[in-house]
Amino acid sequence: MPEMITDPEIIAAYNEDALGLKGKFEGLFRPNSEAEVIDMVRTCISRKLPLTAQGLRSSLTGAAICGKGAALSLERMNRVIHIDVERKFAVVEPGIVLSDFKKSVEEAGLMYAPDPTSAEECTLGGNVATNASGSRSLKYGATIDWVRGLRVVDGRGRVFEVKNGISEKMCAGYGAMYRPTQLFVGSEGTLGVVTRIEVSLTELPANGFVGIVFFRDLKSAVDFTLEANHGPAYKAASMEFLDHACLEIIRPKAKGIAIPADARVMIYFEQEYGDESEKDRFLNLWFPLIEKHTPFFDDTQIADSPKEKKHLYDLRHHVPSTANEESIKAIKTGGCKISTDWAVPLNRLHQLFAYFDEIRRPLGDMMVLRFGHLGSGHPHFNFIARTGEEKIIASEIDDLMAKKAVALGGCVAGEHGIGKMKHRQLALQYPSPIIGAMRALKNELDPAGIMAPGNIFMDDTGDIAPLQL
Repeated sequence: MPEMITDPEIIAAYNEDALGLKGKFEGLFRPNSEAEVIDMVRTCISRKLPLTAQGLRSSLTGAAICGKGAALSLERMNRVIHIDVERKFAVVEPGIVLSDFKKSVEEAGLMYAPDPTSAEECTLGGNVATNASGSRSLKYGATIDWVRGLRVVDGRGRVFEVKNGISEKMCAGYGAMYRPTQLFVGSEGTLGVVTRIEVSLTELPANGFVGIVFFRDLKSAVDFTLEANHGPAYKAASMEFLDHACLEIIRPKAKGIAIPADARVMIYFEQEYGDESEKDRFLNLWFPLIEKHTPFFDDTQIADSPKEKKHLYDLRHHVPSTANEESIKAIKTGGCKISTDWAVPLNRLHQLFAYFDEIRRPLGDMMVLRFGHLGSGHPHFNFIARTGEEKIIASEIDDLMAKKAVALGGCVAGEHGIGKMKHRQLALQYPSPIIGAMRALKNELDPAGIMAPGNIFMDDTGDIAPLQL
C-alpha cells in the first residue's frame, strides 16, 4: 500500500475548498484502485485516524475538508470502465470529472442527464456524495434518480456492492431498502468510500434551444415560471434565473446578449425538440406566454447554436465563481460566503421570496446574489459576509429561511448537502427518531466514527470538526 503523504506543501492543496475554507489534514492518500482504498481504510481503522474522501473539493458546505485526520483523494480513480449503449448504462470510477464523463457518453450517442453548473470542476463521486442535480433536474431529476449500483468500502474495511431492484413489484423488508444505493447517495462520505458507480443513461436529445427572457421584477418572473410549469405542453428541461445583482456581474461579459438597462431579473429556459417543425411549435407556445408576463418581450433572445449556448452557460457559471472569489477574500477578514440550498414546492415560491423581504433588513448592504433553479423551486441565495459579525447575521437569516422552507413543505438542502455548515438545519427537516436511525446506520457501517467526521452530524465530541471559517 502507498504510504500516507505527509509533505505539508502537497497536503496544502487538499486542505482548501472552493470557498476558501481550510482544513487541518495531517496526511493524504491518493489511491489508484479499489484494493488500495481497502488497504488505506483498514490502515486508518487500525490507527483510529479519521478519513475524509475528496473529489475536486468543489463542496459549498465544508464537506471535503476536515480539522483532523487524513484526506483520501479519489482523483486518480477516474476511468470509464464500461458504457453499454444497448442497455443504456455506464460503469465508472468515482474520481472522473463530470464533464469528461458526459463527453464520453455523448461520443457513444447517449446522455448522462444530471448537469450541475460545476461540471468541469466536480467529480461523479462527489455528485453521488451530495446528490447533486443542477439545472436539468426540472426534467431529468437528480443524481439519485440515475444511480443504479455502487461498490462501497465501509468504515469496517469491508467492500460490498449494492444494486437497486428493477422488478415491477417488491416487498422485501423496509421500503427504504428496495433501492439500497439511495442509502449512500447524499451520505457525504460518512458511510464509506464509493469505489465504483453504475448509472443509467438516456437518449441524447436531437436538438435544443435556450430562451432568454428579461423581467421588470421578481414577481413577474415567478408568475411566468409558474404558468410555464403548470402547462405540460412547454416541457422545459430547465428554467434558471439571475436576479439584478447577478445581472450586474455578468453585464460586462455579456457581449452578444443585450440586457435591458432596467431589467431586474433574467430567466433562461432550455427547450429540447426533434425537428424544425417541432421547434416552431414550441416557439409559438413560448412567445405568447413571454409577451403576457413581461414588457421586455422584444428583448427576448433565442440561443440555438452550441457557441451561443456555451456563452450563456459560461455567463451563468461566472456568477457562483465570482461569489466564491469574494468568499476567499472575505475569509481574510473573518467572513465567508453563506451559500443557501433550501427548496420549496413551486407554488410556494412567492411566499418564500416575500418572507425574505420581511427579514432581510439585518443584512444591510451585504452582497446578496440570488440565482439558480427557479423552475424546480430551488433558488440559491449567496450572502457574502465580510466579517465575523456579518457571518453570524447571514447564518441566522439562512436558518430562518430554511425553517420557512420546511414550513412551506420544502427542504433545507436541495443539492449541496449538509456538510459541516448546516448541522443545525438537519433538525428542522427530520424528527429526532429519523436522525437517530441515520446515526444508527452510520454506527453499523462505521463503528469507529472515522469516515468523514463532522459531515451531516456533529463529531464525537459534540462539536463541529474545527475549520478555519
